[in-house]
Amino acid sequence: MKSTALLAGTLGLALWAALMLVLVYPHDWVTLANAPVVLILVSSIYSLLLPLSLSLALSALAVLMFNYQMVPPVHTFHVDLHEHGILLITMMGVSWLITYLLRRQKQIAALERQQAQRTLQLMQWSEKLREFDNPQQLLSDLHQLLLGLAEGSTQVLVGFTSSELESLNATQIKAFDACLQENKALGKSTGRYDNLEDLYLPMRGKSKAYGVCVCVGGDIDFNEALWVRDAQALLDQMGLACDRRDNALRAQSARESAQTQKTRSLFLTSIAHDQRTPLASIMTSASAILEQTDRLSKDEIRHYAELIQEETQQVARLTDNTLTLARLSGEQVQVPMQLESVEDMVAAVLQRLRKRKTMYLPTVKVASGLPLLNCNMVLVEQVLDNLIDNAIKHSGAPGSVELNVLQQQGGVVFQVSDRGVGMQGQHKLQGDESRGMGIGLQLCHAVAQVHAGCLSFSTPAIARQGVLAIFTLPLAEAQEQGA
Repeated sequence: MKSTALLAGTLGLALWAALMLVLVYPHDWVTLANAPVVLILVSSIYSLLLPLSLSLALSALAVLMFNYQMVPPVHTFHVDLHEHGILLITMMGVSWLITYLLRRQKQIAALERQQAQRTLQLMQWSEKLREFDNPQQLLSDLHQLLLGLAEGSTQVLVGFTSSELESLNATQIKAFDACLQENKALGKSTGRYDNLEDLYLPMRGKSKAYGVCVCVGGDIDFNEALWVRDAQALLDQMGLACDRRDNALRAQSARESAQTQKTRSLFLTSIAHDQRTPLASIMTSASAILEQTDRLSKDEIRHYAELIQEETQQVARLTDNTLTLARLSGEQVQVPMQLESVEDMVAAVLQRLRKRKTMYLPTVKVASGLPLLNCNMVLVEQVLDNLIDNAIKHSGAPGSVELNVLQQQGGVVFQVSDRGVGMQGQHKLQGDESRGMGIGLQLCHAVAQVHAGCLSFSTPAIARQGVLAIFTLPLAEAQEQGA
């Protein structure tokens, strides 16, 4: 910038020097008639390259040289004819007028270019703010833009709180906080606290200020300095971006609150749904024993007692599932894991089913050579127990429930299939509460999630009825890569 101004000044002085040489050493083609035109033309050109005051002074010297060299009597500053005097006055006036108008037009053009650049800068700044969820990350970028606008005329500081700006003194901190609270400009020529030495511009949102820009010292006129208005526009864009961020956070919080309430309602509904059937069976059996003891045989009483025991075990399992799900739903839950044998976990689940005297056991096929799984054995067994127990309850006949365990694509897959009532539409991927999954299904999904695995449901391709539950757990190597 400085080199360009220096080059323009040098060229302007060179043009003026050339004009003076022409006037000092006139040629035949330079006469009293055409010399004024040449003088005005050249002075118009160098006035575009030199400061206004210097251009006016050089134009006056050129007119005086024209009078000295070419106006009779030559080599004097006297004028014999009134026409020559009018000519000199006219030349001086026209030269100065053209110089002033050209300089003024140049200033207007420069201001228009500057305003266009700042308008473009403001648009780019607005677009950049929209790309960031948290506009506070762009505070340093805003500071650089404000410094560019001030062009060294004042020291510019910007922050969201006064504590961020360690260089502020007690008076400046008080003014900063007042500007932040009142959401209005303070300081010189603002009509508010004009006695302050500095200018304070708020980062205005729709209802409050999010920060303040402090213009320290300098001779700043709030109403006249164009860069101050541009700076306020940049600050307002930042304030509106902070408004958008706060609105987005409030909307997200409202959605999360609604989702939490919905989840809580579904959770309570699932608990009531899952426990209603076994509790009703227990109540019916207990009532039969109490009210019809004299008419019931020992075998019938034993049958009702076994039914109460079985349904009580079911309620206990539901309670365990509920407690486990509540624990897994907590924030930053850490589940202890270690390498476990797939065969041992499947055997433990089958043993538990035998102890409960399940109607029948599933057909089990476990592929040979399966690797150890890095998992929580208790949780995985609980998932398999839920899936198999649910399949047995809704299967068509003994032998229709199968458990296949195999290795696929970096993980171990547990497939539990039955030939029961099946699922419809969207329930294929999420499970079906009408089949009694409820809390058990939510627990299965939670266990799969904490193990970085997945759980899905579909209809078996071969049988074309019933449900195929696919529970996949990644191998230890895949878990480490995912982490």
